[in-house]
Amino acid sequence: MLQCESINLQGSMIRNGKKIALFMLLGVIGAYFLTLGAQSILLWQAKKDIKADVEVASQLMMERAAHATEEAIKLLNRLAQSNGLSCTADHRYLYSEATRSLAWVDTIGLVDRNGNLVCTDLGQSSRQAGLLPNFSVNNPEITLSLSGEGEDTLPSLLVARHVANGRRLVARVPGELISTDPVRNDLRPFRIAMLSMGAGNPWYILEPSNMRGDTIVKVHKLSEYLPFEVDISISEDALYAVTEEMREIVSAFGTIFGFIALFWGYYLGRYRPNEGDRILDAIDNGEFVPFMQPIVDLETGMITGCEVLARWHKPDGRTIPPHEFLPLAQNFRLTREVTCHIMEATRDILAPVAATGLEFHVSFNLFSHQLADDTIVSDIRDVFQDSLVTYKNLIFEISDRVPLNDIELANDVISKIQALGAEIALDDVGSGHSGLHNLSTFGVDILKLDKLMVDSLNRGLGGKELVGGVVQLAGKLDIGVIAEGVETEQQVLLLRKMGVSAAQGYLFAPPLPANSFVDLFKASAKRIAPPKAPEANGASNKGEQADREQATAA
Repeated sequence: MLQCESINLQGSMIRNGKKIALFMLLGVIGAYFLTLGAQSILLWQAKKDIKADVEVASQLMMERAAHATEEAIKLLNRLAQSNGLSCTADHRYLYSEATRSLAWVDTIGLVDRNGNLVCTDLGQSSRQAGLLPNFSVNNPEITLSLSGEGEDTLPSLLVARHVANGRRLVARVPGELISTDPVRNDLRPFRIAMLSMGAGNPWYILEPSNMRGDTIVKVHKLSEYLPFEVDISISEDALYAVTEEMREIVSAFGTIFGFIALFWGYYLGRYRPNEGDRILDAIDNGEFVPFMQPIVDLETGMITGCEVLARWHKPDGRTIPPHEFLPLAQNFRLTREVTCHIMEATRDILAPVAATGLEFHVSFNLFSHQLADDTIVSDIRDVFQDSLVTYKNLIFEISDRVPLNDIELANDVISKIQALGAEIALDDVGSGHSGLHNLSTFGVDILKLDKLMVDSLNRGLGGKELVGGVVQLAGKLDIGVIAEGVETEQQVLLLRKMGVSAAQGYLFAPPLPANSFVDLFKASAKRIAPPKAPEANGASNKGEQADREQATAA
């Protein structure tokens, strides 16, 4: 299959495939960012919850230590109301009763002014030197200190209350009774919690088993009345550990949503007919057909060629004129497909004409953007390289009405077309913006006088001089001339007198269905004077104007 024969289907498939791929990609991206957003919200909420839980945990640690200390102080204050506290059996009994009355305290004793423990509720044998600092009159009535830290034991809190003459009652609050871990279970492997009496004097520390990563939550709490501080830190790993299950669920839903998005993207991107798709379908269904307007030799009256003009025959019998569907084809970038289809159809229809060996030319209109690259050159080669209709039978018209953006590139494409053996015609001369400039820029082979210029022949001497000047210039440049839009015999006489050898127009025939043109050409070839062809489909001068619009849509 030739490349040009398959571009319709390929173009449709590529465009539709790109559309589907785009929608599927957008769906996957949407699913990805939705999943990412959901996980981000999940992590943000988890961090917020962790911070709230740690705030509560630090408050519980502080309250436990403060409550135990306050109760111990109250207990010592009650004992201090007894006069002359000493180490007698009666007083030790008071100490013992007080100890049993408060769960936070495991022993109560009496310390002398030198800080030595002289007795406890257990007896006088529980002596210990230097338990507390020496008494000073500047000391507060209540003092707190830590003591008794061992390798496997936590320090105890010593609550001392001055009684008289430097003697102090002391109550011991074991660290094991104060130590607590109110942090919730799933955060414990990732937390550091510490209760201390001022900076650098920790009472107890709860260390994690799996502390890694940066700290994401840190809480520092101070007691309002007591010298206690609580610090709790949670590492970043906790955030991912506590959300692991939910993140897996979100990821699963994200995967499912991704597949749904792929399907939905395919559904949205699948074939939905628009005007461009309808043009492609029309090409595939053969609804675009070539009409051919004869080009007549003004000396002999014989048909020497034709200009090919596209028609869109809808299945409902309507015919869409070129000025309606060509802008659509340009808008949807389908002019290449339309041009290729018309060239292929023309090639096949004119094969019998080419087989006669008679000289003839067939002319196609090119759009200006088709001169922006050499794709048209490869398309011409693909269509005609093995055809009875040879390159030498071909003329390609470029319109003078539409400016070319890249003159140098267009000239290169034109040269490649001419190198194949085809000719280039400058169309719409006399109606465009820069006909003489294009004439000097491009190596054109033929000038096609626009209908407006031909009509000027009927408007007096000025029109004749204008047309005559262009024809003379073409003759000096060895460029052929074809007159378009010829409608009267007087125009024929004037054109022939000026040296114009070929013309087309409704005087000779309107654009004809291809088979009708072939029959007319064969009749002309037999040197039978063809009768004036009837107007096709009720065509009039307006119909010819529509064909001019097709030829100049590029």
